[in-house]
Amino acid sequence: MFGFDKNMSVPQLILDQFPVEIIFNIFHYLTANDILRSFHDFSRYLRQCIHSYDQYKINFKSISKREFDIICRVLQPEQIMSLTLSDDEETPGQIDHFFTRFPTFDQSFTRLEHLRLRNPDEFPYWSQMKCLHTLRVDFKRWPRYTFNYDQLKQFENNLVNIFRLSTLQNLTLNNESSNIDFNFHILPVAENLREFKVLIRTIDHLPTIFKCIPNLQRLQLNLKTRAIENDFISNFSAPDSLTHLTIHLKYGLRQEVEVIIQACKMLTYLNVHIEHNQKDSLEWIDSDWWQAIIEKSVSKLKVFRLKVDIPSSSDTAIMKERLQGFETAFWTDNTTNARSYTINVTPFDELSNNSKQQIVSINFPFNETSINLPSQGFSNVDKLLLSHDTENVEQYIIPDLAKLKRSINDLSTLKHLQFQGTCSMPCSVLNELLTIAPHLTRLTISSSKYQLHTMLHSTYPQIRWLDMNREYVPSQLRTKFCLAFPNLEHLNNCHVYSEEDFEVLLENLTYLQSITIFIQTYYFDSNEEFNQWLTKYTHRKNFAFKLLNPRQIQLWLGDRK
Repeated sequence: MFGFDKNMSVPQLILDQFPVEIIFNIFHYLTANDILRSFHDFSRYLRQCIHSYDQYKINFKSISKREFDIICRVLQPEQIMSLTLSDDEETPGQIDHFFTRFPTFDQSFTRLEHLRLRNPDEFPYWSQMKCLHTLRVDFKRWPRYTFNYDQLKQFENNLVNIFRLSTLQNLTLNNESSNIDFNFHILPVAENLREFKVLIRTIDHLPTIFKCIPNLQRLQLNLKTRAIENDFISNFSAPDSLTHLTIHLKYGLRQEVEVIIQACKMLTYLNVHIEHNQKDSLEWIDSDWWQAIIEKSVSKLKVFRLKVDIPSSSDTAIMKERLQGFETAFWTDNTTNARSYTINVTPFDELSNNSKQQIVSINFPFNETSINLPSQGFSNVDKLLLSHDTENVEQYIIPDLAKLKRSINDLSTLKHLQFQGTCSMPCSVLNELLTIAPHLTRLTISSSKYQLHTMLHSTYPQIRWLDMNREYVPSQLRTKFCLAFPNLEHLNNCHVYSEEDFEVLLENLTYLQSITIFIQTYYFDSNEEFNQWLTKYTHRKNFAFKLLNPRQIQLWLGDRK
């Protein structure tokens, strides 16, 4: 990367000779963290390019607190076009911490176009946002103020303010993994909104959604309905502007899907994915039913995509017979109306040994004939779950790796090992597994007291992520625990008896980046009290946190100062 000028003895960086347009083009393909780590300290010219570039796409998901601080310190808000903020088990408290760091968010991030919030408790002010056109909000849990009326009202007001964003064109509200049901009736009209993605648990919300978004062009619905037959609105209309519809059906009825399509008369694009959770997956492979809907309700349709996930145990003969219905002229001869039809039927539990990473579960003790093993053994295993038959034995200790090796073709791809119930293995066997599984860095221990106590007789520098499964670290073993996992970065679901135990973990786990912990005999009345305790009794000065309840804390840690 260095060259020499003929008249100078000092080497020059070749990149310094590139025009700024080429440097910016290189930046386009890199993350902000890669740019800063790779180029910031190389030359003054590259630092000038970094400070001049104004199209950064920043994703703070799973980032370390140290890298987060560097990006926030070096880059200016007006340089950022796309931003992802995330409160998850690796970065707890990040969203609140970020908005505290940038209290005038709406006035500072003047060029921000794309924003994604993962699991927010709080929302920024939106009033001054002039460029934001794409917003995604992923709700991973019900807010901690569930039963506080005032804060629940604030939560609803935040949704109202989202719909009032005058520049917003694309909105995703993802509440799949939570129990939140949005109150769509409180939402104002959003005339500029063109694309909307949302999970709904009843199609009765659709009339209100269509009323709130009168100029909607593209709609993606994740349906997880609880309706029984005819227990829903049967007559409503979508805006004429709606031309693209995608339906992911997790749970639902054929009548509901039919009602939705009938309401969308102007569709030119229809994409339907039927997931495997249906009572009768084969009923969706009905060519006559789909043909009748298309001919009757969506005469302007040009593209139709249908994907049905069916259990591998389904009757193959019936499935083939039903698929033959899609071989008629209506489905195959589209020269006159220029239509495109794609029908895809896929066994939902069929995984390619070459492309998809697998999650494999093995229940001990077992015979090779008692589980459904591939002829070559499982391949490309990413996560391995080990359990045992609790009816026959209270605890099972895996004596060696022989049966695992016969079941799994290649353990070198394994990243996460999870013990379930009271299944466990000796530390010597675990170390043997770590030797042949170099990518195994995440471990979830079982609820067997035997496992934790015996594990502490060895060390596991390869483990970066440990889930304690709500097991206690005994006070007399806390130092041995820290020595057993010298490179631990993430510690989840850990219980301790006292605040002193917590302090020891924080002081001795040198590389710890995040921890979720429950303290049995001590509690914190407020965020301020915990902040003061952490600052007074530990050397940790750079952190963000969430007080889930007075005894349970999620902590995101930066560099020691």
